[in-house]
Amino acid sequence: MLPHAPRDRAQERGAALAVLLHVILLLAVIGQLVYLASRYRVRVDLTTDKLWSSTASTRDLIEKLDEGLVIQAFFSPKEKLPVTYRTTRAWADNFLDELVQLGKGKVVLQRLDPNADKDTADMAKRVGIKPLELKSSSSTSLSVDVHWQGLRLRYGGQKQKVVPQFTPGSSLVAEALLTPAIKEVITEQKRKFGYMEWPAMTQGPQGAQGIGWNMVRSTEGVAKRYEFQNLKDEDGALLPPDIDTLLLFRPKDLTDRQKYVIDQFVMQGGTLVVFADAAEYAIGPQRTFMKVPMQIDAAGSQLPFVSQLATYGLDWRPKLVADMLANTQQPRDQFRAPFEYLCLAQQNAFGQLQNVPAPYGWFFHAMAQPWATHADLFARNDKGEVDQAVAAEYRKRFVPGMPSDAFLFSAFKQLGRGPGFYWPTWAGLREKADGVPDLPAGVRGSVMLWSSPAALVEDPPQMVNPLGFGTASQRKDAYDKFSKQMAERYQSAPRLQAPLMAEVQGEFVSCFAGKERPKRPSQIKEEEAKKAAAETPKDAPLNPDTGPLSPEAQQQVERAKGGAKDAAKAVVAEADMLAKSVKPGRIVLIGDADFLRDDFVRGDYAQGGGPYSLFAGPFWSQLLDWIAEDQDLVALQTRGVTDRTLRFADELDGPKQDPRLAEQRLRSKTTLLRLANVLVPSVLLALFGLSVLLVRRGQKRSFLAAQN
Repeated sequence: MLPHAPRDRAQERGAALAVLLHVILLLAVIGQLVYLASRYRVRVDLTTDKLWSSTASTRDLIEKLDEGLVIQAFFSPKEKLPVTYRTTRAWADNFLDELVQLGKGKVVLQRLDPNADKDTADMAKRVGIKPLELKSSSSTSLSVDVHWQGLRLRYGGQKQKVVPQFTPGSSLVAEALLTPAIKEVITEQKRKFGYMEWPAMTQGPQGAQGIGWNMVRSTEGVAKRYEFQNLKDEDGALLPPDIDTLLLFRPKDLTDRQKYVIDQFVMQGGTLVVFADAAEYAIGPQRTFMKVPMQIDAAGSQLPFVSQLATYGLDWRPKLVADMLANTQQPRDQFRAPFEYLCLAQQNAFGQLQNVPAPYGWFFHAMAQPWATHADLFARNDKGEVDQAVAAEYRKRFVPGMPSDAFLFSAFKQLGRGPGFYWPTWAGLREKADGVPDLPAGVRGSVMLWSSPAALVEDPPQMVNPLGFGTASQRKDAYDKFSKQMAERYQSAPRLQAPLMAEVQGEFVSCFAGKERPKRPSQIKEEEAKKAAAETPKDAPLNPDTGPLSPEAQQQVERAKGGAKDAAKAVVAEADMLAKSVKPGRIVLIGDADFLRDDFVRGDYAQGGGPYSLFAGPFWSQLLDWIAEDQDLVALQTRGVTDRTLRFADELDGPKQDPRLAEQRLRSKTTLLRLANVLVPSVLLALFGLSVLLVRRGQKRSFLAAQN
């Protein structure tokens, strides 16, 4: 055995070297993996809603960076944060690290701890970072801990944006906060919008000064990206050339000169957006809706505004549109935001008053429904039977509530509904007798929002108050009477869909072509004064009726003469009339202006039961982006967690269905389904176990019987 000993030791040394080599190779492979992982990250998001992935909006913005973007994160140490804030730090760190990876060197992240350095803390306060002052107490002491979690974005060394406190609760919130800030800081120049508004009259505590549309224009996210200029000039001057978009908020008392200014703006290739109302209803105490005198056209106007829009291919009817389908009148969240449209105070089982959604035909939203597939629901006769011939006709005629694929409606299609409208009007395309669009040559257009096929179209009534006055029971009786009258009108009316928003674009023909250019109000006054002065003889020292001209009257005559000369010069300096477009223009007609009113957007009436324009802000913001053709934030605006709550698609029906009874049936079905979800699997599992037990017992008995 001695001769074999050296050979064994050699084998042992070889085995040791082999193990060592394997370890070295394994370490090398691991090192390579670590190196590659630090240089090339691969993220796989397995969530259905892509909760951990940035949207195309963020990626596109980062790709557009021409200069370096420095993100200074004024963060306290994570381990010293309270537990409730550590999760926000995790979301913040995750998104910031992803931005650095997407930037590929263009995004630099600097982490600064203000608690570790007084100069850093002073700088943080100076730039606008707000500390998180969190109180902690015990039985013997009370202390305030100062933590920091804010951001400062610097782009190109000149522009900056500060996020005072960056505490996102999820990756969606982190992106929603930071991506618009990046968009703002890299935007070189704001897009300018011109607007004209005619404030709404009010009743009650708001005073008689009226309510405008300033709220949506002054929202922080909008005001920092867009600039708005008031171009409502009573003297009717033509719009400056640097304005390419004009917004009209509830136009009324329009003079021919104002219509001429609007017409020439469109002829120059501008974009006109009209928020049109057929009537003005002031909201008083206890939701009293009183009609305020309102005229679309000023006294003495020769061209109706309706005819002007028809010249461009739009069909605007100053009539109210009511949607009598119960689903269109229901708030999206009937428990947390029932006042989105209108509520009625009713007593609950404990005798307490609570706001219950009250269907009101003139307050509704367009639904993202393929209405042709629901034709049978609208083709029923008095006996409840479906008229197949009528249903076939409806399937040909009904169109989806949101047929447009524009990114303006992407988020709302996910919600299944558009923004809430309040006393909307008919806003569609000009059509021939057979319903075929009758657009001018060189003009194309489309309807972008439709009501359901349960629309009522009528002249604006004087009283639209559904609740009446008095006690809760009296208001309930008034509401029931009002709903019954609306239901009777619906039953006797034909089924039709009303257009709520339309767009036309192309080369238009002026509605003033071949006509004399309307004169300015000042020009008309000066010409009248000049005419009066000309009728007064120069050498007539006395007036047989009034005596000699006073010095003031003589000065007025002289001013009239000079004013007439100035007015004539102004008309000469004005650009020549354009009979047709010099370049393609664009007109968007929306059949409602109330949903953007200040009091509706602020929620002034929410506590009293509505109405509250809950989705006006997102719609307005995306409308501006759509008009400006700015799609940088589109993917971000349309992102959201899909609501996967199981909901019943109850049979659509008209106003004869009591919404309260429908809600009770819905709750009963929901409760039944929840019980079934718990009991059915348990019962099935128990039955399976019992069947296995019985089978095995039978097999055992058979085996024992065979042995015997």
